[in-house]
Amino acid sequence: MKAIFVLAALLACCAAIVLGQTSPASQPSAEEWLASFDGTALDESKWERFSLEGGTGGTFKVVRTKQKFKADRFIVEATLARVGLALPESGKTGVPVGYANLTVLFDDSGRNRIEWILSSEGVFEAWAIVDGISSRIDNHKLGTKTPSPTVGIVRRGDDFLFMLNGQTGMQKAVKNLPRDFWVMLYGYGSSENDWSSVRVVTMQQTH
Repeated sequence: MKAIFVLAALLACCAAIVLGQTSPASQPSAEEWLASFDGTALDESKWERFSLEGGTGGTFKVVRTKQKFKADRFIVEATLARVGLALPESGKTGVPVGYANLTVLFDDSGRNRIEWILSSEGVFEAWAIVDGISSRIDNHKLGTKTPSPTVGIVRRGDDFLFMLNGQTGMQKAVKNLPRDFWVMLYGYGSSENDWSSVRVVTMQQTH
């Protein structure tokens, strides 16, 4: 019973964050989607393999939700198992930095997406890719020492909030992105093994 109350409280908190509510005058209608990576194989009922072309060449092998969501007010949260290191490059010394990337993908081409990236050094990057043009939108000063953090992207219309463990790290307006989206995970290691769980809550305002 305690777990039910905790989940209800989390949903209420998410609703307030996503809708920007300061009073209970209007109530959101919420739909929740959950997935975990606790098995030995990818859950093909919820995820699919997907190839994303890199802006500087090359192809990323990633996982993407099979379900396409639709809302301009949502929260996407993902808990990291770890941030894997990159594979060593031939002829170079030192340990390459690895990255874990939570992405909200707005089309099949990858030309429109929002990315919240954590490196194996604990440094965050936030990117907005609109019509194929990439812009880093953070202040180059965000980071964490938490070994298995929960990272999130919240949308409120044109405003995007970049979250760490339920707290807002930064906020940025990105205009003219569609309402349809998928959730995508990728990094230098195996995408599904670097993540523990993913949660998507979409909100619709009711009166």
